[in-house]
Amino acid sequence: MARPIHPVVVGTAGHIDHGKSSLVKALTGIDPDRLKEEQERGLTIDLGFARLKLADGRWLGMVDVPGHERFVRNMVAGCTGLDLAILVVAADDGVMPQTIEHKEILDLLEVRGGLVALSKIDMVDPLLADMAEEEIRKLLRGSVLDGAPICRVSSVTGEGLPELRQQIETMALLVAPRSCTGPFRMPVQRVFSLPGIGTVITGIPQSGSIVPGTEIEILPIGERFKVRGLHAYGGKVEAAVAGHGTALSVPDAKESGIHRGMVVVTPGAFGSGDAVDLALKITRRAPVLHHREPIRFHTGTIEVRGELLLLDRDSLSAEQAATVRVELDADVCCSQGDHFLLRLQNPAMTIGGGRVLRLAKSGRYRRKDLGVELQAILAAGNRPEARIEHELQRAAAEGCTIDDLAHVLETEERKVLDVIRAMPQVHLHERAMRAFRLVDIAAGEHELLASVERMLARRAAAASIKRAALRATKTLPEPMLDAVLDLLQSSGRVRKGSQGLLLFADRLKPLPALQQQRLSAMVIECQKRGFRPPDQAELEAAVGLTGEAMGGLLERGQDEAQLEKVGEHYYATPVIRMAMHAIRDNCLAHAEVLDIPALRDALQTSRKYLIPLLEHVDAIGLTVLRGGARRLLVSSDVNRALAMEADAR
Repeated sequence: MARPIHPVVVGTAGHIDHGKSSLVKALTGIDPDRLKEEQERGLTIDLGFARLKLADGRWLGMVDVPGHERFVRNMVAGCTGLDLAILVVAADDGVMPQTIEHKEILDLLEVRGGLVALSKIDMVDPLLADMAEEEIRKLLRGSVLDGAPICRVSSVTGEGLPELRQQIETMALLVAPRSCTGPFRMPVQRVFSLPGIGTVITGIPQSGSIVPGTEIEILPIGERFKVRGLHAYGGKVEAAVAGHGTALSVPDAKESGIHRGMVVVTPGAFGSGDAVDLALKITRRAPVLHHREPIRFHTGTIEVRGELLLLDRDSLSAEQAATVRVELDADVCCSQGDHFLLRLQNPAMTIGGGRVLRLAKSGRYRRKDLGVELQAILAAGNRPEARIEHELQRAAAEGCTIDDLAHVLETEERKVLDVIRAMPQVHLHERAMRAFRLVDIAAGEHELLASVERMLARRAAAASIKRAALRATKTLPEPMLDAVLDLLQSSGRVRKGSQGLLLFADRLKPLPALQQQRLSAMVIECQKRGFRPPDQAELEAAVGLTGEAMGGLLERGQDEAQLEKVGEHYYATPVIRMAMHAIRDNCLAHAEVLDIPALRDALQTSRKYLIPLLEHVDAIGLTVLRGGARRLLVSSDVNRALAMEADAR
C-alpha cells in the first residue's frame, strides 16, 4: 500500500454527553462530528471517523458513534464493523441508560475486546471516580468487556491520554486481522460526491480485498460499476482489505441511489433476500416476544422493519435462545455468521441478537420443519464440511452444484471443490460440477436399475433401453440420473450404443439354448439377405417367434452388436460395416461426394433400402447431406477408423 495501515477498527460506545467525540478528537486531532448540526448543537447524530497513528507509523481506524437513544440505529451501523470497543463512561455520571444498552449491543455483536475510558476525570474527586469505576466493573461482569482495563482520562487536561493511547495500541496489535481472502464484501456507511471525483462510497470491508479497476456489484439493487480509485485514512491506497475503513471512487454510480444499508460485493459472490434465518439470544431486559412480533432488524449498516417468526414456540422470554426467521419489508444482503441485532420500535430498545444462519426468501413454510432445519444448520456451525453435508442432505437426490455451495459458504468454487474432494462420503459428478451424498447415489443407482428391470420385464433377453425412456420415467431427478449413469459407464456396467441406446451389461447373461438358436438363425438370415435386409415380420416368419419375446430377442441381437436396425429393417452388423466401406470408397472415387446410382449398383439394392441406410450412416457421422449432395466427413473418427481397416486388408 502507498499508505501503511493496520487493518483493525476501534470504536466508541457509551451514553450521550459522556465525551466520546471529545476523546476521539483528543487522541487523533480529528473532530469526528463532521455535520454542521453536530458542531452547532454539540450532539453526535451520525457516525464519525478518524485515524490514529501507531508508534510504528501505521494508521488505525476509529469510529465515533452517537450516544443519544434516538440515534442507536446509527450507533449499530458503526459497531458492526468494529474489532475493539472503547466504552466511554463519564466519572461524574457513572453508568447511564445508554451505557447499559451499548454494553448489551457490544455483547450481542461479540466485539473481540476493548477497554473502558472513565472520562471527565478532571470534574470529580478520586473517591467519586473510585465509585464510578466499581459501578462499571459490576456492569461488565460476564460481558465481552469483563476484566477490561479502565483508563481514567480527561480530554480537557490531557490526563491519562498517553496511557489510553498505549492501551489502544497494545490491544490493536494483539487482534488478528480479518481474512483478506475470498470474495469482497463491504456494507455501505456513507455515499457522497466530490468535485472532480464523483461518487464516493465508504465502509469497512468485512472480507476480501479490492484494487482499482475492479468491477463491483451493489446489492440488493444488483447494479455493477468499476472502482476507479481507493482512499483510506487520508491517502491513496493500492488495495483495500478487510478490517480498515475504505473509500471507493465510483464515478459511474452517481444516478444509482446507493445509500447506507446496501452492500458492495464481488459480482455474483453474494445474494440478497427478504428473509433471514437466525440464531437469536434475547437480552435480560427484553419483554416477552410473540410470534409475528414487529421488530427492526440490524446487521452491517442495514436497518429494516420485519416480523419475527417463532418456529418451535409461541413466545420468547428474556435471556432465552431460539432459531427463528425474520421476514423483512425489503431485500437485504448479509452472510452466514454475520452478527445482527433486533430492536423494538415502541418502546425503542434492543431486545436481542446473535448470528445469521442463512439468507432466505419469504414464502410458504412449515414452522416445525423450518425449525428443525435451522437447528441442523446451527449444529453444523461454521465448519464447511458440516454445512456442505447439511445442504446435500437437504437437497437429497437433486444434489447441489458447486456454484450453489459456493454461494452458501460465501467462498470461491475452488475452495468448495477442495473441501468436497476431501469428504469420503460425498460424490462429485465432475461433468456437471454437482455434488451428492454417496448414500443418495447408492439409492439412485438402486432405483435406476429397478426401473430398467421393470421396463424390460417382458423382454427378458433385452439389455438395452433408450436414454430418453429413462428420463421419461421421472423416478429420479435428471441430475441424479446423469450422475448415476456416468458412474455406471465409468465402471463398464453401462455402455453407450447407437441411436441413443444404453446397454446394461449386467443383463447380458447367457441365453437359454432355444433362444440362442433363434437369435443365431436371425443373424444368419440377415447376413444372407445382405443389402436387401428383412423387416421384423420376415424374421418372425423365419424363426417362428412373435410378440414381445421376438422384440426382446431382436434387441438382444443389437445389444451383442450382431444386428443393427436401420429404419424398419435389420442388418447383420458385418453387412453394415461393408456398406460403410463401400460408401467411403465411392466418395473417395468422386471427389468426396457420394455417387448414389453407382453405390446402388455396387450394393445391388434398391432405393427402398438405400435411403434409410444412407440416413443411418449420416447419423453415425461418416457422411453429411449438404447442398443436395452427400459428402464424406474426412475428419471424422468413423472415417479414420475405416481407413485403418482398409490399410490393414
